[in-house]
Amino acid sequence: MAMFIFITVLQVLLGVFFLFTGSKIISGGMADEFKRFGLPSFFNVLTGSFEIVGAIGMIAGIWLPYLAFWAGLLLGGTMLAGAFTLIVLAKDPIQKAIPALVLFILSLIVSLVHFL
Repeated sequence: MAMFIFITVLQVLLGVFFLFTGSKIISGGMADEFKRFGLPSFFNVLTGSFEIVGAIGMIAGIWLPYLAFWAGLLLGGTMLAGAFTLIVLAKDPIQKAIPALVLFILSLIVSLVHFL
């Protein structure tokens, strides 16, 4: 029961977080960062859309666990790509990628719980 509560709370937190950040990205709030990475402007819409779709799947996954599985993979992959971009393309110190790596791990935890 404790695991169920933990995973449900985690899904809600991830869902709310990614709804917020996805909306910020899609609205151009991080356009300068994407430009700094050398990415074309459509990556704002693509990344923001992945985060919003993943957030909706994460929340809906409370009732439909297969959605949480797929949402966790989508968000985890997005965060892994973000960490890679920060470290390899932008040549930022690894400390800047820690939030993305933590979100990657948390998203994968949700997927693994719903896979097993």
